[in-house]
Amino acid sequence: MTKINDLFEESTTKAVEEIDDSSIEALSQLCNKLLRVEGEIGNVEERLKRLKDQQRELSEQLIPDKLTQLGVSDIKLNDGSRISADPFYSARISVDNTEAAHGWLRDNGHGDIIKNTLTLTFGQGEDAVAKELGELLASRGHLPEKKAAVHPSTLKAFVKEQIESGNGAFDQDIQKKFSVYQGKRTKINR
Repeated sequence: MTKINDLFEESTTKAVEEIDDSSIEALSQLCNKLLRVEGEIGNVEERLKRLKDQQRELSEQLIPDKLTQLGVSDIKLNDGSRISADPFYSARISVDNTEAAHGWLRDNGHGDIIKNTLTLTFGQGEDAVAKELGELLASRGHLPEKKAAVHPSTLKAFVKEQIESGNGAFDQDIQKKFSVYQGKRTKINR
């Protein structure tokens, strides 16, 4: 055991002796460079966020409002470009509204867009059990975690269809359950 301790002490001493001031200075410079790069990344990300906010305001508010003020839905420019503000929809179901939104979908014949996912966790060596289906799960003592959700793209398409159908069943109160955001987005075709 003493020989092992001597070898460890010798290698540690040797490693410490090999560290000189220039090595520490080089490490310090690399760390400072890392901090500068991380700061630049933060600045670029913040700038990108501000640019995206400006883009959203121009595309979804200022230009559509100006087109509406001019009394046109689209306009063609001398250079051949066409500017329009097309409707778009966004929706999501918050955790707090999941039960009410899913209930409304089921009650109104749209329950088929809700996808149910069962997740099971099996321990080591339970591969054969994992392959068994349905009723066997309960009999084996495994409790599946059930998740019901509507895919975001499916929800967006559904909301668009409901609003544009004009049938009135998808009124403002119902839209609140789905956190619907409706607006116009500028499109510039060249």
